[in-house]
Amino acid sequence: MAGSRDITATILPSAVDPASCELRVCLAGTWTLADGLGDLSAIESAAKSVPAQKRIDRLTFSCDELGEGDSSLICLIVKMATWARERNVKFDVAALPERVLKLYDLATTGTRYVAAEREERSAGIFYKIGRWAENSAGDFFKALDFLGETFVATGRFFRGKARMRWRDCLYFIQDAGLEALPIITLISFITGVILAFIGAMQLQRFGATIYVANGIALAMVREMGVVMAGVIMCGRTGAAYAAQIGSMQASEEISALRVLGVSPVEYLVLPRLLALSLMLPLLTIYADAIGIAGGLFVTGTMGITVDQFWTQVMATLNVRHLASGLIKSVFFGWLVAWSGCYRGMRAGKSALDVGSAATSAAVLGMVLLCIADGIFAVVYNALNF
Repeated sequence: MAGSRDITATILPSAVDPASCELRVCLAGTWTLADGLGDLSAIESAAKSVPAQKRIDRLTFSCDELGEGDSSLICLIVKMATWARERNVKFDVAALPERVLKLYDLATTGTRYVAAEREERSAGIFYKIGRWAENSAGDFFKALDFLGETFVATGRFFRGKARMRWRDCLYFIQDAGLEALPIITLISFITGVILAFIGAMQLQRFGATIYVANGIALAMVREMGVVMAGVIMCGRTGAAYAAQIGSMQASEEISALRVLGVSPVEYLVLPRLLALSLMLPLLTIYADAIGIAGGLFVTGTMGITVDQFWTQVMATLNVRHLASGLIKSVFFGWLVAWSGCYRGMRAGKSALDVGSAATSAAVLGMVLLCIADGIFAVVYNALNF
C-alpha cells in the first residue's frame, strides 16, 4: 500500500497449460504523481514464488477497485509491459478500463513502431514474402470496397441525391486548375523541348528536320501531354488529397461525419473526383499547346519558320488525335483523385500515418496511370483509333 493506491500480484494456474501459470496484477485506489511512479516489487516477489518446474506465460489485470489515475499509472503499466516483453510473457491489457487503454496506446505508439521494425529486420525472407502477400491481398480487398462506395456515391450524384457541397467542388476546381498552371507550364515546355531535340538528332541524318514538328505534335497530343499532366497532378494534388483526408481521419472528423449520418465518400471524396475529372482535360489541352510551343522554340534555331512549323502541325493533327488524349485525361483525372482519397481514408491516426498516406497516394496514382495508359494503348490499337 502506498498512500491511496495499492498493487498486488497473484500467481494463478493456467487454464491452457498445466506447466504454465498466470500472473494476475490487481490495481486499486487512486494513482497520482504525488505518490510517486510506483515500482514492480510486488510483481517481482510473485514471480519468485513460481515453482521451478513452471513458468509464467501471461500477465493479466484486475481493475475492479481502480479509481482515478494520471500518468503515474500509465508509467507503471509501461514498466510492466517492458518486464513482460523481456521475459517472453504475453501482456494482456484487455481488463484495463477504456480510458487507461487509450492513454497506454498513446504512450506506446512509438515503441510499437520500433518493435515492428525490429521484427521485420530480423524475420526471414519467406516471412517477409508472406507478410507482403498478406498485406497486398488486404489492400486489394479494401480498395475494391472503397471503389464500390465510390460508384454508389457517383450513382447518387447523377440521381441528385448525393450530400455534397458545390462550394467545395468549386474550391477544388480552382485548386486543381488555375493554381496548377505554373508547374504544368514548366514541365510541358521542357517536355516539348526535349522531344524536339531527340527528334532532330535522328531526322537531321535524313534531311527531314521539318518532320520534327509532326513528331512533337503527335507525341504531345496523343501521349505526353496527358501523361505528364497526370503525373504532375499525382504528386501535387493526389498527395494533397491524401494528406487532407488523412488529417481529418486522425482528428476524428470523418468519424464525426458518420455519427451525423453523412457519408464521408459523398461529402469529401465526390467533390474531389468531380473537380479533377473536369479539370485534367483542360490541363491536358493546355499542356499540349505549351509542349508544342516548346518544340517550336527549338525548331526555330534549326531554320524552320513559324509558318512551316504550324503547317506541319495542322497537317498531322486531326480530331481523332485530340479525342484520344482527352478521353484518357478524364479517366486519368478520376484515377488520380481516387487514389489520393483512398489512401487518405485508409490513413492511420498519427502524423506519421498521414505522411505515409500522402507518399503512397502519389505512388499508387502513378502506377494506376501507367496501367491505364497501357490498357488505352492496346484498346486504341485494336480499334485503329
